[in-house]
Amino acid sequence: MATPLTRRDFNASLGSAIALSTVPASCGRSSAGEWREWGREPGGTRYSPLAQLHRGNVAELQPAWTHRCGEVSDGSRNPTRTAYECTPLMADGFLYVTTPFNRVLALDPETGSERWAFDPGLDLAKRYNLWANRGVSLWRSGSERRLLHGTLDGRLIALDPSTGKPCADFGDGGQVSVGARLTSPPAIVGDLAVIGGNVPTLRAFDVRSGKLAWTRHKVPPDDRAAKQTWEGDSWQQRRGGVAWPPLSADIERGLLFVPTDSPTYDYYGADRAGDNLYSNCVLALDASSGEYVWHFQATHHDIWDYDLCAQPVLCDIRRDGNTIPAVVQTSKQGFVYVLHRETGEPLFDIDEVPVPQHCAPGEQPAATQPVPAKPAPFVRQSMSPDELSTVTPEHHDWAKQLASRFQIAPLYHPGTERGVIIFPCNQGGGEWGGGCFDPGTGRFFINGTNLADIVVMEARRAEQPDSPVGREIITREGVSESVIYRRKRIDVRQNKFWDPQTLWPCQQPPWGVLSSIDVATGDYDWQVPLGEVPELTARGVPVTGTINMGGPIVTAGGLVFIAGSNDRRFRAFDADTGSVLWEAELDGSGHANPMTYEGPDSGRQFVVIAAGGGNKLSHKFTDALQAFALPA
Repeated sequence: MATPLTRRDFNASLGSAIALSTVPASCGRSSAGEWREWGREPGGTRYSPLAQLHRGNVAELQPAWTHRCGEVSDGSRNPTRTAYECTPLMADGFLYVTTPFNRVLALDPETGSERWAFDPGLDLAKRYNLWANRGVSLWRSGSERRLLHGTLDGRLIALDPSTGKPCADFGDGGQVSVGARLTSPPAIVGDLAVIGGNVPTLRAFDVRSGKLAWTRHKVPPDDRAAKQTWEGDSWQQRRGGVAWPPLSADIERGLLFVPTDSPTYDYYGADRAGDNLYSNCVLALDASSGEYVWHFQATHHDIWDYDLCAQPVLCDIRRDGNTIPAVVQTSKQGFVYVLHRETGEPLFDIDEVPVPQHCAPGEQPAATQPVPAKPAPFVRQSMSPDELSTVTPEHHDWAKQLASRFQIAPLYHPGTERGVIIFPCNQGGGEWGGGCFDPGTGRFFINGTNLADIVVMEARRAEQPDSPVGREIITREGVSESVIYRRKRIDVRQNKFWDPQTLWPCQQPPWGVLSSIDVATGDYDWQVPLGEVPELTARGVPVTGTINMGGPIVTAGGLVFIAGSNDRRFRAFDADTGSVLWEAELDGSGHANPMTYEGPDSGRQFVVIAAGGGNKLSHKFTDALQAFALPA
């Protein structure tokens, strides 16, 4: 195994970007009318070459069909809430969907009618963070096909795509017990299905047999350099998985790109001093063996829950007539890291910047954090006291009262006993929906939320146990949904800097944004508010944007589709200008990534979104998968 550096010298980069042009990354394998992978192709660009829908006709888009999976839980009867986060696949005349309760459905892509259903039989009385599943993966080899499905209760299942029946020759009757909570689809590389989850290993399984092919530990036992970035033996038995979001693959180069998780505990790391490799990294591995190739660590010694939670996006950049293979990684902090795909070297300068050191007793923050010179952050990373919200007098009073209790702190300020308000919160910034890339224009589109965390460290009473406790609900007179972690002599209370009744952030808008970035130059083409609060619009307040979760897609028709805002709206933006060209009301907010395909019979271009609402951002829960198309 190659020996990694514990801290890269990021000033020795490939140099500042000049006027560059971009070309498509040669890592896709999908036909034009289908959507065969979660990110449409292995590199996760979420770009469709379909152009039947375009700037001139998208305003005519109308509902085509709605499918209801029948799975809704707001946590009142079932101990876990539902989050309909699936991005369907469309291939070979089938639309493949996963539901919150982890069922797999095959629908008719023209009508939304159900063709078959597979139920893995999860225990619905069990408590999870959320009932969620983001989709299945499709393996194709000649005429052979298999769907690979990971479940919340720790199984990897292989299904026949035409019938929904388990593949008897895969594992034990079609499934392998993997002991990991899986919410994202496996990465398919050749004949391997690679999974992460909530365990400290990344594993590859043979698609045909279900046999384990290789294992990559978060901190490999023989990696001395990485172990030295953890105080003592704190790297051992450390909770926090290698990666829970979707992975990306460069098929030609045989490389796997892994956005890695943060270490536990999320907000207090006194028992794990050091940079804590390979947490919070873009990790490049040999896809056939899991062997280390390179890494870039985005956050050293994470004590803010700033895990890399978005799928890396692979694209090519041309400089001086040469093509540079790149990987673009977004972060909860609102940074966009543009790295050389083969070496991990930054394509824009990244400096190690000194960060605040005032912290709770026992904590040892990293002295510096890597900050890219370009692109600029796509969300707010600080605020001043005069930037409190004034959208209504009542909201201003609430914001002023809440802000007076804590210190308004800059990015990377550790939690303190007084308590800090720090941007962005642990839900971003950027979230798991990630960004999308248009190879024709070189634009990268990314949505973000402007919302802060409140982090308070409190000395623990001697009689309190060392184990973490759950979640307590504090009313509007206090602070919303305080999450308490207990470790050694510190309790950590983490809340959001918002009004828990309205879910309006307490700083001035915009509260949600959609951005277009030229990844060749690192400059912004535009940034616009994403989402609207009708009550405020009626009062004459300019469009505020809203908190959001779920990312965009982009098409050759010059359109960016996104529904992540918590206002129950699905929108099409002009990719050139950021203007809203179309919007439709959904049954619930679309906290998922949309997809688009060409109907195999009609030839119509459909756009589909899971509109489940709920999640962590809204109070309305639904079970709707909604499709839109031009009139027949």
